[in-house]
Formats: sequence, C-alpha cells, structure tokens
Amino acid sequence: MKVLYVVTAAGWGGAPMHVSQLMEYMVKKGHEVGLTAAPEPRLMKKAKSLGVKIFPNPHFVRPIKIWKDFRALWTVFQTIRQFNPEIVHAHSTKAGFAARFACAILRKPVIFTVHGWSFTEGRSIWKRWLLALAERLAAEVTAKVICVSEYDRNLALHWKVVQPEQIMVIYNGVDPLPFLKADGTLIRQEQGLEKVTVLTFIGRLDPPKDPFTLLEAVKKLAGEIVLLIVGDGELRLQVKKTICEHRLESRVRLLGYRTDVHRILAASDIFVLSSRWEGLPYAIIEAMMAGLLVVATKVGGVPELIEDGVTGFLVPPENSDALAKALQKLIADSKLRQRMGKNEREKAIRKFTLSRMLWETEKVYWKVLELNG
Repeated sequence: MKVLYVVTAAGWGGAPMHVSQLMEYMVKKGHEVGLTAAPEPRLMKKAKSLGVKIFPNPHFVRPIKIWKDFRALWTVFQTIRQFNPEIVHAHSTKAGFAARFACAILRKPVIFTVHGWSFTEGRSIWKRWLLALAERLAAEVTAKVICVSEYDRNLALHWKVVQPEQIMVIYNGVDPLPFLKADGTLIRQEQGLEKVTVLTFIGRLDPPKDPFTLLEAVKKLAGEIVLLIVGDGELRLQVKKTICEHRLESRVRLLGYRTDVHRILAASDIFVLSSRWEGLPYAIIEAMMAGLLVVATKVGGVPELIEDGVTGFLVPPENSDALAKALQKLIADSKLRQRMGKNEREKAIRKFTLSRMLWETEKVYWKVLELNG
C-alpha cells in the first residue's frame, strides 16, 4: 500500500503526534509512506529516521493567509502527482481542505481525520456556520471521515456535514508501557519537589489551551503546591509575563518542550488541562496511563475520557473558581487521588491503547482501497 500523509503541523501537538505514530506503524508493516507537512522539526526528524519520503510544505501555517494557503495547496497538488499514492490521509483543518481539493481533481481516495472540528464551540455562530458549510462541501469528495471522539462525530451529524455511513470514531491511543514503568524520583529531586503537591499541565501554549485560567486558579490555591507547565507555543512569553505579574514564580515552572513526559507524569500528583475546546487530548490519555488523577474542562471529547467524580473531575471552561475548587479538593486528599488514578489507568488500558488505534486505522485504509478498487 502507498499512503501519503498530509498535515499542517505548524507546531508539535496532537495531529503531528498522531501522524508520527501512523507513519511508524505503516513503515513497519512494509507499506510505502510519504509525508507533506510544515517543516516541524520533531515530525521531520521522525519521518527521516523511518525512511519516509518527505515533501516539505513551508506554506502550511495556522492563520488564514490567502497567498500562503494557495501555495500550500499547490504544493499538496504537486506532491500527490509526484508520489502517486493509493490513499491520501489528511489531518488538521487546513491540510484537510488542501488534500481533499487536490484529490478531487486528481481522483485519489482521501481520508480525513478530525482532531477537533473548526466549527466547534468557542467561535461565533457565523464563523461556525461558514466553516461547517466548507466542511460539508469537502465531505462530498472524502472517502471516510475519522473522528477521534464521539463528540466530534455527533457535532458533524448535527451540522449535517457528513452522511452517517461516511463517518466513524477511532479514539487516539497511547503505548502504556513507558507510563507503567516510569519513575519520577529524579524529576522531583531535580526540581526540588519532595515536599509539595505537584500539578502538571502538558500542551501547546496557545489560545485553545487557555493557560491563563489555570494560572488564575493556581493563585487561589492553598497549601504547598507547584505547577509544572510542559510545552511551548505562541503564548509562552505572555504566560511568563503573567507568572511574574502575579508573583507566581515560586509556584509555577515553565519546563518547555520535553521528551521525558512519562517521567514528569510519574513525578506528579494531579494532571490539569484548562482548554476552551478540544478533540481527544493525548495528554489526558498519557496522564491516565500514568495512573494520575485528571482535572479538566468539560469540552469536546474530554468527557469520553474522564467520568466526572469517578475517574477524575470536570469543570466548565474559563472558570478559574471551579477549577481551583476541584484542585483544592484533591490537594487535600491523597487517598482520593490514588483511588481515582487507579480507575483512570484501568480505563485507559482498556480503551485507549496505541495498538488498537493503529490497527483500526489500517482497516479503514483497506476498506477504502476495496471500495475504490
């Protein structure tokens, strides 16, 4: 099988990580794999190590920029003509539109994986309506639409973006082994965390993740706590400035991008995510695999991961009081954290493993090839 992956990848996050996992799996299965994406260093390094045919697309950027978007589309078109894949698999909104437009012209079967719809909650109603209309038109030339959550599948059906038989759910997956074996002792020693309750946030520092509501909540917490912020992004300098303005330097550590997330989670007591909107966050699945209790906002597919009061706590988005209240309850009760964390790990191993996600996706490829044979 010859597969081309198309992803915007303007920064490291869920979609590039997902593509990285799929590329590794497909190469190991003996398939020929190509990639066109923005030159995100971690994704490109992985693709190169796997022997994937790389077609850099520096014109893929997150903001709408007409001239760059047209050039990105032209690069995708040229890549498909040159690589001549049997299947094109697109990820993220902008790459999804570009790949489907090009495939419609070149008559190639295309699959689109949604990592959170562009018309999800958090935008004005007219923007949601226009974006849903654009997705409805793109769906006409899409062989299959894969959602990473039931929330996104239901949202698409509600907005009449796709036909029910055209759309399916394949949950994101994580390899449990690194998280089951991880030891956080060294991280605690390095960061001086032996006598504090450690809260950890992992994610891109950009508007959807809303790190500022989290910082507001941290201001309101009592007790000896430290928040570790793992990740980077466009809001890093603003986050750093906010930490200084509110005199949170002793309570918040900006760790940047890290490759030892499994060890950081093992060193943590509570995982927290304050997003305005989400698809199905890898970071929460990783925290669950680590047996770490999660406090997160009730957005997107998050309630499919966390059962409120059973495997974690859910709070409304952009509500620092509710977030602080949930965190404070858990800071004061280590036995509750341990019990709920165990429930989360059991659920993650049962439903959100990487092997299941990869196998189910490959099955979709074979089905699409069969239907277009």
